[in-house]
Amino acid sequence: MRLTVRVDESGAEGTRLQRVEHEFEGDARDVETAFAHPSPARSPRLLVSVVAVVAAALGGGLITIQARINGQLALELGDGYTAALISFFVGLVVIAVVSAVSAKARRGIRMIPAAVRSGELPWWMLLGGFAGATLVLSQGLAVTLIGVALFTVAIVAGQTIGSLVIDARGMGKVPPKPVTATRVIGTIVVIGSVALSVSPQINAHAPFLVLLMPLIAGCLTGWQQAVNGQVRTTVGSPVTATLVNFIAGTLLLGVVAIVHIALAGPPASLPTNPALYLGGVLGMIFIMVAAVIVPLVGVLLQGLAAVTGQLVAALVIEALFPAPGTTLQLVTIAGTLLTIVGLAISVIPKRAKDAARTDTAKPVAPID
Repeated sequence: MRLTVRVDESGAEGTRLQRVEHEFEGDARDVETAFAHPSPARSPRLLVSVVAVVAAALGGGLITIQARINGQLALELGDGYTAALISFFVGLVVIAVVSAVSAKARRGIRMIPAAVRSGELPWWMLLGGFAGATLVLSQGLAVTLIGVALFTVAIVAGQTIGSLVIDARGMGKVPPKPVTATRVIGTIVVIGSVALSVSPQINAHAPFLVLLMPLIAGCLTGWQQAVNGQVRTTVGSPVTATLVNFIAGTLLLGVVAIVHIALAGPPASLPTNPALYLGGVLGMIFIMVAAVIVPLVGVLLQGLAAVTGQLVAALVIEALFPAPGTTLQLVTIAGTLLTIVGLAISVIPKRAKDAARTDTAKPVAPID
């Protein structure tokens, strides 16, 4: 786009008109650049972040429901390892059916071998499901020793630390996310709020080495979301990324369950209540939503939103369907509300320099 004024005069008057011509050319270039590259400040970044955070929180709420379902399944089976395998396997079957009927997912599956061979998608990024399996195993091994409260705090702390590191460094096609002051403050508020909400249940005499298990599992959960987001970005399908995640997790849990059954024997019978087999479906939805959200807002913000959703859902479930021998305490309600505050702080975007700069017209020298 070029707007000029042709002049033939010479001397002082010609010089003035040439100066006017250069001013018009500069303004025309500015307009062309503005249309070709719109200002980021005018894009609805905050709206996208808010929608993504709400979706992540809803996904986190599903994880709370999943935990209640899987816990009941393990109780009726008398075998937490087999319950974890059943949950993952049901999720795998459902996501496999969804992949079979989705042309985009099938195309994404066909892209994976070439992406791995070319190095665009490192093979170890296909193992994100191992982290989910590790989390389930740590539940079975650590909760009975340190309690649900300390387990929750350790998971949240580990997930937050891992997410901060991954966001700061970036991973593959997912660029680094700025670790702003608001995100750090929001993270501290969330961790403190989780600790406050579960403080009545904390056992101060928990073994330190056992406490490390959920802490490490939490760190791996942040990595899991990052690699699943990388798979989704590479193949263009969150369904494919979720399928890959469930294949890896089911394989690992299958090996562990086989070893456990060989040593302790199989469960006597399977529960007849079909609702107890829905945990894997809820986990599938959570993984799929996270694969979409992580490239948009980063691992840290997705994780904080999911944690908030988990606490809010747990609060609602405890209020409406309390477990035997438990009571809803005010400190739990206060901790949950503070978690929402911490999440809101984390969503506040960084104010970019000159983001709100308004273009003004260049002054044109007067013509005598």
